[in-house]
Amino acid sequence: MNSQKEFEFSTPQIKVINSRTPLTLFMAGQRLGKTFSIGFKSGRYISNAPRIVGMIAANTHLQLTQTTIKEVKKAWKKIYGYTEYDPKANPNGHYVVGLKPPDHFTVFEKFSNYYSIISFINGGIIFTASLVNYMAHDGKEIGWAELDETKDTKEDALKAVILARLSQPGFVYHKETLEYAFVENVPEEERENYIELNPLCINTSPSVGVVKWLTDMFGLQKVEADVLKALTGSEKMYFSQSESETICLASTHHNAHNLSKGYIKNRLSKLSEGEGLKYIYGYPFARTGDSYYRNFEKLKHVRSVFYQKELPIHLAFDFNSKPYMTELCAQVVIDEKLKHFNIQFFKEYCLSSPYNSTADVCEAFFKDFVLFNPMVFYYGDASGDYRQAGSGDHTQFDTVREVLKPFLSRSSDRVPRGNKRVLNRRDFVDRILEDKLVIDYNGSQYLVQIIIDPKCEKLSEDMQWLKESLDGKLKEKEKDAETGVVFEKLGHCSDAMEDFICELLEDYYNK
Repeated sequence: MNSQKEFEFSTPQIKVINSRTPLTLFMAGQRLGKTFSIGFKSGRYISNAPRIVGMIAANTHLQLTQTTIKEVKKAWKKIYGYTEYDPKANPNGHYVVGLKPPDHFTVFEKFSNYYSIISFINGGIIFTASLVNYMAHDGKEIGWAELDETKDTKEDALKAVILARLSQPGFVYHKETLEYAFVENVPEEERENYIELNPLCINTSPSVGVVKWLTDMFGLQKVEADVLKALTGSEKMYFSQSESETICLASTHHNAHNLSKGYIKNRLSKLSEGEGLKYIYGYPFARTGDSYYRNFEKLKHVRSVFYQKELPIHLAFDFNSKPYMTELCAQVVIDEKLKHFNIQFFKEYCLSSPYNSTADVCEAFFKDFVLFNPMVFYYGDASGDYRQAGSGDHTQFDTVREVLKPFLSRSSDRVPRGNKRVLNRRDFVDRILEDKLVIDYNGSQYLVQIIIDPKCEKLSEDMQWLKESLDGKLKEKEKDAETGVVFEKLGHCSDAMEDFICELLEDYYNK
C-alpha cells in the first residue's frame, strides 16, 4: 500500500502538505483543491502509520458524504491506487466503508459497529464525522484529523471535542525528511531523529457569515492588512508559520490550470467586489451580500484616534445588560484642511457581569475623565427614559444624570422622544460610510466621516460581523453557560452608535 504517483501540486497545497505543526489552517478560495489535499495527506498517514487512528470530518452529514468523502476517495484512487473493496466487483480493493473488514484485512482494533468507519487492508482506521452532533465523537482517541469546510462549525466542536481527542501516542515524523511513521516501527537507535505529532488541519473557504472564532483563533484580525495585500498581490497567497501553527490563505488562481478556461474571470464578473475577495481570493474579512453595514471597510474606518480634552464628549448608551452594558465615547473633530466632519469613537465601556449596570459604566467613565472635567452630551434609545419596573419613576437615563451630573448642562440631554426605524438608521449610517453625506458647517461644506479606534473592539466587531435579517439586524442568540440566560451576541454597540449619529445629524437624517 505504499505506491504513490507523482503529482504537480500548487504552492499553497505544498505548503499545507509539508506543514508539521500541531495546528494548520488552510483557508482558500473555491475550487482550489483543499479536499484533494485531504485525500493526499490522509492516504499518506494510512500508508505510513496504519496503527494511528485518524478522523475526517465536515460540518454537516450532507457535506461529509456527498462532497468530502466522495472527493477524498477520488484522490486516494488517483494518487495511491486505493479503491473500495467489493467481494465480487472489486476483490482487490483496499478499504471498506461502514462495514466489518473482510477476513484477509489486517485488524488492529475491532468495533461492535462499523458505522462511519473506513477500514483499510493494512489495518488503518479513519473515523468519518459530521460536526453537527459533535458530542457524539467525545471519547474517541485519534492521532490526526482533517476537517473540511469548518467555517460554519461551532467553536466548541473544535476546541472541546476534536482537539481533546487528538491524544493517540506514537505518530511521529522525521526531522529532515518529514516522513511520517509509527514510532514502534522506527529502530530504537533512530528514534531521536523523530518528533511526535498529533496534527489537525482545518480546510475551509471563508464563511458567508460570521467566522470570528476561527479568525480569532489564528489571530488573523491583527494581520488583516497584510493578508489583503498578500492575497491580491502577485503571489495570491498569505503564509505564516510558528512552532504551534501554520496559516495558509490562498486564491483560486493557484488552481486555474485545473479549471475550465475563463472560470475565474467569469466568476468574478458575476460577483460583487466583496464576494470576489471572499470566494475567489480567500479573503476572510470581505463584505458579502448579507452584511448589515454594506459600506463598512475595516481598513478605512478603523484607525487610531485620540481623546482631545478641549472638545466635548458624546456618550452613546445601550441598556442591554447581557453580554455587557454599553457606553461609547465619541468626539466630533473638524479637519479644516480636508474639510472633513469626523465622528471619532475613541473609547468604549462594555462591562460584563457583575459590572454590567448603567451606574457601573457611568462610574467607570467618571473615574477616567474627572480630572479633565469635560462637557458631556448623552444619547441612546428612547426607552431608556421609560420607567424601570420596581423603581418607581426612576429611569436608566436618570442614573446617567445622577452619576455624571458634574459634566452636564441643560443642553446635555440628546435622547429622542421616539426611536427611528431600524433600517432607516442603518441606511443613514451606510451613506456616511460610503462618503455620501456632505453637511453645511460654519458656512462651508464638510464630508462626514466615521472613524473607530482599534481599542473599540466591540463596536468594530458589530460593524464587521453583523448580518441583515428581513426586518433589520440578525441578532444571533447565545446562552450563558452558567446562568442559562439567552442574550444577543452582537448589535448592542451599533445600536448605541446609530442612536448617537442619527440624533447628532438629525437635520440631515431625512434628506
